[in-house]
Amino acid sequence: MPKQLLIAHHCDRPYQWLDFEMELMQQLADQIGIALSQAQVLEHLEEIVELRTAELREANRNLQQEISDRKQAETALRQREEQLRLITNALPVLISYVDENQCYQFNNQAYEDWLGKSLSEIYGSDMQSVWGDNCYSRMQSHVKLVLRGQAVTYENEILLKDGSPRSVKVTHIPHVDEHKNVKGFFSLTVDISDRKAIERIKDEFIAFVSHELRTPLTSMHSALKILATGRLGTLSQEGQQILEIADDNTERLVRLVNNVLDLQRIESSEVKMEKQVCNVSTLMIQAIEAMQPMAQNHGVVLVVEPVDINIFVDSDYIVQALTNLISNAIKFSAVKGKVWLTAENRPNAEVLFSVSDEGQGIPDDKLEIIFERFQQVDSSDSRRKGGTGLGLTICRQIVEQHEGKIWAESTLGKGSTFSFTLPLFNL
Repeated sequence: MPKQLLIAHHCDRPYQWLDFEMELMQQLADQIGIALSQAQVLEHLEEIVELRTAELREANRNLQQEISDRKQAETALRQREEQLRLITNALPVLISYVDENQCYQFNNQAYEDWLGKSLSEIYGSDMQSVWGDNCYSRMQSHVKLVLRGQAVTYENEILLKDGSPRSVKVTHIPHVDEHKNVKGFFSLTVDISDRKAIERIKDEFIAFVSHELRTPLTSMHSALKILATGRLGTLSQEGQQILEIADDNTERLVRLVNNVLDLQRIESSEVKMEKQVCNVSTLMIQAIEAMQPMAQNHGVVLVVEPVDINIFVDSDYIVQALTNLISNAIKFSAVKGKVWLTAENRPNAEVLFSVSDEGQGIPDDKLEIIFERFQQVDSSDSRRKGGTGLGLTICRQIVEQHEGKIWAESTLGKGSTFSFTLPLFNL
């Protein structure tokens, strides 16, 4: 604050101020100065109060708007949740959300209808207590995978509230936040019992028909082979051609029937895999030796690169899988083409088998479906080459029975590679 002056004067004549008067004037000046300072502070304080009041009013308006917006958002969220629950409750499937601790945070009405447990009872409960130890043990490995961020689909058997068993197809989709952390997963369970029943009836019918056809077909094939030798008389050139056609088609039918029966036995678990320690090199050589005559007939060169690795498998079925893959490669290779059989030790305790050819290749959209029953890249070409459409399906079943995976890679016009993995034998 700048210095101020207090002036006092005697108007009618000169006057000598006394000391006490000077002291009194000094005190008066001090009091006036204090009063002026306080007045200025008060004026400034009023300005501050007015400014702060305006700021508070603005903050209050913003807060009221935020509260209003939040209420509207909460109302909209509740409406969406109600709509979601209405939709999910109307679906005849199990829909849920499970957190990272494997506890249910959302379930639709189907859970109560199927399991006989109220939604409030299931909410917050862990999966093991909801499904029981036996059922949970079959889904545990899949739950671990999805909580690592991998979507999984698998089939399971569950018991309904009345004790009746049902076959279901389950899909788990991970819930990943913006930091790539898995917070839980969404689960969809569909009842496939009717489809399974139809498949069983179909499989039993096919197996029955195939079994009934096997004996007469074998007899017909043998008779045609004898007739082709000329022991029962010589045929004309046209008759010989017709006989060869009949013999080829009968042989294909015999293979088809045998493949159907093999597949049916493997899928129905009638066949128990007799696993033992086997050397990969031995299996590869057995498969190559078995397919060498066919390769020579087609003018195809087989190349094998044996490796000394031990695996725990059913040797007969692994050789069957290898010969099926080699047979396919030979059929679709050109004359003087090469087919390679290789194996290598993978770092994740697996052995990788591969059968590669230089054939016509497979379109990308066919690489998955060729492992399904009766699926072929070109049915007319496969039929001409003697294919049944079941060889790759049998391979897949054999590999999966050994806890392995099988797949195909291909480049059109350059060839294909069929690969499958098997677990290593660990002492």
